[in-house]
Amino acid sequence: MHTWVEHTAELELRVEAADEAAVFAEALAALGELLDDDRAGGEPVERAVALEAADRPALLAAWIDELAYLAETEDLIPLEARAVEVEDGVRLRATVVGRPGRPRHVVKGATYHRLRFAPEGDGYVATVVLDV
Repeated sequence: MHTWVEHTAELELRVEAADEAAVFAEALAALGELLDDDRAGGEPVERAVALEAADRPALLAAWIDELAYLAETEDLIPLEARAVEVEDGVRLRATVVGRPGRPRHVVKGATYHRLRFAPEGDGYVATVVLDV
């Protein structure tokens, strides 16, 4: 589950999921929803992604930044995250599946304002603010 909270020139994304990998998959789904241009695109393409960061929240910010980069440089609308592997909360490997399109929003990247990714209850909760 994810929800958006609007700010001036920013959007806040809150993700709740059962495990770490599911947080990354849900964040991709949310970003794909934001960027979707509602036009039929070409054939789906895959991009391998490997990231490392200092901690779990920074890894989430790096993930959002990588997805924004793919949208900006390749006009790639993210559709799905496959084979998501999170190691020690600081390394991520995944396959991003997307389709060619024209992202309808420009996402400059993730900010560290209110950045959070931690266990809560039976799962994980993450919050990231996007600079748009």
